[in-house]
Amino acid sequence: ALHLYSVNGKLLASEPLEQEVTAMCVTEGFVVLGTAQCGLEIRELHSLRAAVPPVPMRVPVHSVSVTKEKSHILVGLEDGKLIVVGAGQPAEV
Repeated sequence: ALHLYSVNGKLLASEPLEQEVTAMCVTEGFVVLGTAQCGLEIRELHSLRAAVPPVPMRVPVHSVSVTKEKSHILVGLEDGKLIVVGAGQPAEV
């Protein structure tokens, strides 16, 4: 499960997860998760609900990072490949 707490320790949100999380990156409004079951999930930070449908990666995810401009997500895979996923509105990507 994924749990969100305030600075004072109050539980703000909780969401059960179906997949094993192997990588996580937190941005201003989102949590990006990589899973051992070859998935990339983007969730809203305050509700922990899925912002978009999961993105299949075909290989387990080892690391995730969001670029400084928040325009792309860098996904490191178990086989050594680096996948660059466009973030934002389709016109921006």
